[in-house]
Formats: sequence, structure tokens, C-alpha cells
Amino acid sequence: MTDPAARLRRLLALVPYVLKHQGATFQELCEVFDVSREELIRDLNLIFMCGQPEYTPADLIEVVMEGDRVYIGMADYFARPMRFTPSELAGLYVACSALAALAGSPSDSALHSAMERIRRAMGLKDLSPEEVEKSLEMASPDSREGMLAMLMRACEERRLVEMEYYTYGRDELAWRRAGPVSLVFRLGHWYLNAWDEKSREMRVFRVDRIKDLRLSEERYVPPREREPLSAGTGGIPERGGILVRLRFSPRLAAWAEEQPVFTEKVRNGEGLVCALRTDNLSWLERELLGWGTEVEIIHPPELKERLRERVRRTLSLYEKKRRSRKR
Repeated sequence: MTDPAARLRRLLALVPYVLKHQGATFQELCEVFDVSREELIRDLNLIFMCGQPEYTPADLIEVVMEGDRVYIGMADYFARPMRFTPSELAGLYVACSALAALAGSPSDSALHSAMERIRRAMGLKDLSPEEVEKSLEMASPDSREGMLAMLMRACEERRLVEMEYYTYGRDELAWRRAGPVSLVFRLGHWYLNAWDEKSREMRVFRVDRIKDLRLSEERYVPPREREPLSAGTGGIPERGGILVRLRFSPRLAAWAEEQPVFTEKVRNGEGLVCALRTDNLSWLERELLGWGTEVEIIHPPELKERLRERVRRTLSLYEKKRRSRKR
């Protein structure tokens, strides 16, 4: 029987390895990770079902097995070494300490063993648990060193930023220069409204997809101070060039009626027809996948086709998985 801990370690090493060696052969991977072909295929099939919340098809890791080669996509967060930051270690230690106190776990438990390892990683191995907690300085959410704080500062001071940003639609990680205008929290994520130098248009960037951020000394004047973003639409420009109409099922109608992103809301039987305007459909595609069959696209037709194509691509990956299991 496979040791779950050993398998987890292998999976965590397998993803970044393939990301770095796209098109690696089955034989190469079997030799590197010391597994049989059957075990490797089982691991790859499991990776295919992993991803980030909300775990829709748009959030799952892509694993493609073509012939004798393996490719992995949509997993850029594995591309860098897996290391905890000092603040993450501190938070993890405090959480473990609270759990140990609540559970009354003995000093020789696995939890206390984990806490000891965290202490060593923080360079505090000679301190007692009480001394460790007293020594920790947890940064507040408003810390000026945080990414959100840097973006807030950029918005307030009209400072250009340079950011390494992951574009989901193109599966691309690239540096962008932008002039931040505002930050909004919507549907579980922070979004940055900014003037993008590359496209010369207003764009909406998801903050958790910013991998690195640099605050420039260069100031800017928003090209569309004349056409500001409305806080009432969740950060989407009211004067966006694309009108989108969606019909929500009775199950989601009450929820949709409360969402500020929609500028028009009209009851249609037990359902709800909502409208919004935007210059960018990419972010909406992902949200629509999460809503599934509870929402119908009324307009525009190109959004329907884009979503169909994305669903077709996702289903084709599942089909490849099914065929590979039959081999």
C-alpha cells in the first residue's frame, strides 16, 4: 500500500519538475521519482483534480499526456521553490499553539513535533514555546509592507507600478506597467483597477495573480480621470464598451440581486436578468464557469462562444485522461 505522506511529497515535487521540464517522458519521470508507469499515471490523474479555490474547471491544474510525454499547465504557483515566508511560519506556529492548547495534546504528539520544526525553521529552537510566542511580531493587514498596502499607496499617490502578472487566459507570466486607480473586493478576491500601459486601456487585475510588485517613483495622471470607475459596480467601468446580460436561475436570483457589479436587475418570473458593462470579458468567463448551469448568457453572442470553447477544452482534457487510463 502506498504511504500517503511519501506520495504527497512526490506529488509536490512532481508538479514543479514537469513545469520546468515540459514534455518530459514517462520513462524519465519514472526514473527520477522511482515509481512504476502505473503509479505515475495514478499520480498525474490525481494532480488533474487539484487546484485553487473555488475548484471549478477553470481553477484546476491542467495535465496533458500526449504519446509518451507529459505537460502541466495552470500551476504557476508551483513554479517557485516551496518555502514559507517568516510571517507565514509565525502564523502557522501561533495556529498550532492555539490548537495544542485547545486539544490538550501531549508534549510528544505530532503537533508538538511540528511546532518544534517550525521553531527551528524560524531560528528560535533554543526558546520555549511561551518565549517564541512573545517574540513573534505579527504584521497587521494594514502593514505598509503588504502588497495590498503598496497598491493602496500607489492609488493614493498616483504612482506607477511594475508588476509580474499571471494572465490566466493566455497562461502567461509577464511584467506589466500600470497606473493604479482603485482596489475593490468582489466575489472572494481583491481586484485592482488600473490603466495598463501595454494595452493603453483600463484593465482589471486580480491581486492574487500579481507575483511580484515594484512601486515606481514616477507619477501619472489617469488618462480617464474624465471617465472614472464607479465603486457601485464592483470595479467594472460603467461605460465599458461591452454590454453583458445574464439570466440567473431562481436559486441564485436573491444572491445576484445583492451584487453591486450589476447595474441593472430585472425580475423575470422567479429568475433575475442582470446587466453590466465591461471592456474585458476574460474575468467574466471564469466567474460564469463557477456559476455553472445556474446562469444563462443572453448577450453578447461572443461571450457564449468563448465559454463554449473553454468548456470544450476542459472536457477534452478529461477525455484524454479517460483514454490514458484505458491504456
